[in-house]
Amino acid sequence: MGRGLNAGERKVLLDRLASLLDQARVQRRTMTYLEVADALAMPPPLRIHKTSRLVEILLKRDAEAGRPLRSALVTSRARPGRPAEGFFDRARRLGLFDGEDPDRFHDALLDELFA
Repeated sequence: MGRGLNAGERKVLLDRLASLLDQARVQRRTMTYLEVADALAMPPPLRIHKTSRLVEILLKRDAEAGRPLRSALVTSRARPGRPAEGFFDRARRLGLFDGEDPDRFHDALLDELFA
């Protein structure tokens, strides 16, 4: 993770991220990376980068466990209502996304999360 987060801190923050996104799922809402960073009290520097890394780690863990991809609930201010490109890149590398039609892929994930 680098730049200040050790393994113990990363585990605590991942647990808090999972809980935060579980709450967002129940509330049927998404959160921006900045809102997540603030809710986690992510320490500087590179707060959004650290948050993005945690989101990608959670994506991988959820996929490996066969759970709905809670990371889809984290969206970019630059791409309103959609995750940052790193989310789609990671999903593609994990074999979850074919690279075609990211909007449709994301909508399907949200449908599954909110069902």
